[in-house]
Amino acid sequence: MLPSLYTVAKERELYVSRRISAIDIGSNAIRMMIADIHEQAPYLHIVKKYRAAVRLGHDVFTQGVITPASLEIAKATFQRYALTNRELGVTKCRAVATSASREAKNQKEFVDLIYKTSGIKIEVIDGTEEGRLIHLAVRKELDLDNKKSMLIDIGGGSVEVTFSQGPKMIATKSFPMGTVRILENLAKRNLTENHMNIIMGEFIGALGEHIYKNCDHDPVDFAIGTGGNLECLGQLKGELLKKSPQTFLTLAELTEIIDRLRSLKVKDRIEKLHLRPDRADVIVPAAMLVQTIMRQAETEKILIPNVGLRDGLIWSML
Repeated sequence: MLPSLYTVAKERELYVSRRISAIDIGSNAIRMMIADIHEQAPYLHIVKKYRAAVRLGHDVFTQGVITPASLEIAKATFQRYALTNRELGVTKCRAVATSASREAKNQKEFVDLIYKTSGIKIEVIDGTEEGRLIHLAVRKELDLDNKKSMLIDIGGGSVEVTFSQGPKMIATKSFPMGTVRILENLAKRNLTENHMNIIMGEFIGALGEHIYKNCDHDPVDFAIGTGGNLECLGQLKGELLKKSPQTFLTLAELTEIIDRLRSLKVKDRIEKLHLRPDRADVIVPAAMLVQTIMRQAETEKILIPNVGLRDGLIWSML
C-alpha cells in the first residue's frame, strides 16, 4: 500500500534544512563556511569552507587602520563570498569581525564599505562574545559533562581563554597576544623568533592571574584548542612525530613539535612541511602560546576538535 500524502509530508519535514553561512573576519584571514542546518535533529552538514589570506592585523597593529590596499582586497573577498552565497542558495549569512577590526580606527569605513559593495553586514564583536561562540561550537562537538575544561583559541590578534564546568561556560577572557600581533611586535623591536619569550613575558601576569583564579583550587581535566593553528599542530604531530591521532596533543608532544619547528627557517617550513606562507610564520608563536597556557594551568593534554568561531556562528543562527 502506498503511504498517504500526510505520511510523506511528515517524513520530508524531518529532513527540512536551511543553508546558511558564517564569516569570520580575523586578524590573519577572512574565512567563510557554508552549512546545511537540519533543525529537527538538530545537526549541521558542512557544505564548503573558504579562506582568503587577508592579514588585517598587519595594518592595524602597525598603523592603527586598515589600509586602502587591504580594504580593496577585503571588498573583493566579500563580493566573491556574496556571489558564492547566491550561487549555492544560502538563505542567511552572519559575519563577525574580531581583534583587528575592533581596534581599527577606520572600523566604520570598513564595515560600511563591505555592506555597500556586497550586502553583507559585519558585526564587530568583543572578546567575551567571541569566547561564547567558540564555547558553543565546542560543546556541540564534544561531551563536556562532568568535566572541567579550559578552551584556548589562538587568533592573529588575540587569545581567548575560557573555562567550562561541564557544558556551562563559567569564565572567559580575551588577551591581546595573538600570533600576528606578536610578529609585528618582534619586527618593531628588531627582534627575532628566538626572542618570543620576551614578548610573551609581558602578558604572562594577566594570563596567569586568570588561570590561577579559575583552576587553582579546582584544576581542569584537559584543555581544548581551537583555531587554524591548533588544527595545523595536530597535523604536524603526524608529519613531524609520526604519531596519531591528530585530535589531541600532550604537552610533551607539543614541546617536541616546537623544538622541531624552531630548527627550521620559515622558508623550510613552507618547502619541507608544505605550510602556507601565512601559516609558516605564525605557527611557532601559536604553539608557544598554547605551551605557556598549558603549563600555567598544569594540564598535560589538549584536545583538537577541529571546530571554531564559524561553527559557533552557524549554531547561533538556529
